[in-house]
Amino acid sequence: MIKKIKELNKGFTVLELVISIAIFAVMSALLLARYGNFNQGILLDNLAYDIALTIRNAQSYGLNVRSSSRTANLFDKPYGVHFDVADPNHFIFFVDTAGNGVYNPSIDLDNDGNPDQILSKTTITRGSTISALCVNGCSASIPVTSIDITFKRPDPNAIIKINDRTDIYNSDADITVMAVDGVTIKKVKVRSTGQVTVQ
Repeated sequence: MIKKIKELNKGFTVLELVISIAIFAVMSALLLARYGNFNQGILLDNLAYDIALTIRNAQSYGLNVRSSSRTANLFDKPYGVHFDVADPNHFIFFVDTAGNGVYNPSIDLDNDGNPDQILSKTTITRGSTISALCVNGCSASIPVTSIDITFKRPDPNAIIKINDRTDIYNSDADITVMAVDGVTIKKVKVRSTGQVTVQ
């Protein structure tokens, strides 16, 4: 009876303790390694949805919400979003004061040194970037260096122009964003009908 009680009161051996700690360490290392990828994926999703939301805001402002004049209720100017591969860490929400469907930073209506057409310039943080721009299903023979997506009242359709050219209209646009790992990507697709999706 005393022998059985001693066997029941026995604790862990050193070997069992070392094996338990090793299993815990391996599981923790795997979890921490996957957390970085998970975190990058969440940040990239947020960036893609921020871009889509900014395009939706341009559509809303362009159709009926915001006047283009500070003194009068004028709804005659398009609103848009500008993307440029030369500046992959920013995108610009703007008023198209020239009405040509293309972002033009040199227009300064009140001569204060600031282009009046910028509503917001969003800085992409945490290592993510705009990695590629393409139009018409990425089959265009012209390399795309910039995309301007504008909306003008009363037409809900998107006006999509590339490379600062005012004479070319495109049927759709793809803005590809890439995470800091250089592998994980998301696409924001804008159709000429005004539909904006994240893939």
